[in-house]
Amino acid sequence: MKQNTRLEVLAVKAETSNQVGMLVEVTAPTLSTTQAQRRSHGVVFVVDRSGSMGGGRLDLVKNTIGELIGRLSPEDHAAIVSFDTEIEIHQSMAQVSSINAQALRRNLSTLDPRGGTNIELGFLAGIEETKKLPAGVEATLILLSDGQANEGAYSPEQLGHLAAQATEHMVKTSTLGIGTGYNEQIMSHMASAGAGNHFAAVELADAVAGLQDEIDGLLERALEHISCEITVDIPGAKITPLGYVRGNKAVNNGIQVQLGELASGESRGYAFMLDLPKSKAGTNINVTTIVRALQIENAEAVEADQQLTIEVQDARGFVLPQRDEDVVAEVMAYRLAEIKRRAIDAAMGGDFGYARQIIIQAQGDLVFMLSNFRNLSPRVRSRIESEQEELKELLDHNIESFGKRATESMFRTSQSKADPRKRGH
Repeated sequence: MKQNTRLEVLAVKAETSNQVGMLVEVTAPTLSTTQAQRRSHGVVFVVDRSGSMGGGRLDLVKNTIGELIGRLSPEDHAAIVSFDTEIEIHQSMAQVSSINAQALRRNLSTLDPRGGTNIELGFLAGIEETKKLPAGVEATLILLSDGQANEGAYSPEQLGHLAAQATEHMVKTSTLGIGTGYNEQIMSHMASAGAGNHFAAVELADAVAGLQDEIDGLLERALEHISCEITVDIPGAKITPLGYVRGNKAVNNGIQVQLGELASGESRGYAFMLDLPKSKAGTNINVTTIVRALQIENAEAVEADQQLTIEVQDARGFVLPQRDEDVVAEVMAYRLAEIKRRAIDAAMGGDFGYARQIIIQAQGDLVFMLSNFRNLSPRVRSRIESEQEELKELLDHNIESFGKRATESMFRTSQSKADPRKRGH
């Protein structure tokens, strides 16, 4: 594992408060094999089989799930649950090596659309399957739905609370919404609270990309349980993470955040904002970063630290140093999540025209950045280009699909996660 911490500037003006952007880049090692030494993992597919899942939706999901289970390690575990207003277990939690592929296909062939939508019932049935896992085995619950919850718990807060509770038992929740009729607030709340991913399959074929990405993330994982501890050695400093973090707690003179996992060879930047109190000229402010993680290939705990110093200079004659373009751009990229949230709120409030204006303005800001920032690293430039292209694509959506795709896009932006539809492009 490698980490590289960078600050927007290395000098600030004395006797005034200052804000300084911060970027922590973490690079995972490249695994020698995809699955060597990986600990076994449990996967539960929880599938909405309500009547609206007809028209080929359910057939595509069934076929994709069958194929994905075959890609898991023989040591992994898998289960399949379907729900409408009742529950059906198509595959009880079992080690993949013991699952009969032909029998599973026959069982899934009986999975037809019917009834209403009780997401709470389906989710809790999936959680019951995770309880059958051996002690210490972590699990991912993948919820697929195309509709609105019309029985059981139906508020985003209630269902998000259930997903949050599951994380205490080593179960993450990822969600995949299909079509334009599902409740994106429910699905994104559950994924956020459940420390998982959210994907909007507005087009049916996108469901395959979303499911494949979830399994790829498991198979290609090289680092997990990544945490970042940041400390500043002056009283009164405040450190704020700009993206989504899975946990955030105070430590002496700073914070420690939980960042999740990285795939083999993946590099990702995590942005923070430092609010520094007034300091006297001549003061040196030391910023220390410690990144810790579990390396999958050899189950080894790894750690990397770095210290940078910010010089407080006399206000007389002070000239702001040239800003680190990568830090500025990464901070902007993370702030796009809030910009997309504003556009979503405007669209949901009935002002789709204003929502589009927000996206157009953000797109223009990124175009300006790409044209004028000459020293961006390839990784950061690629991220800004991807975000700019994604904003352009959002403008192609109508009012029915805009909220779904923008919510997914916002979710991924907050995690610095690429669009799986573009994987391999």
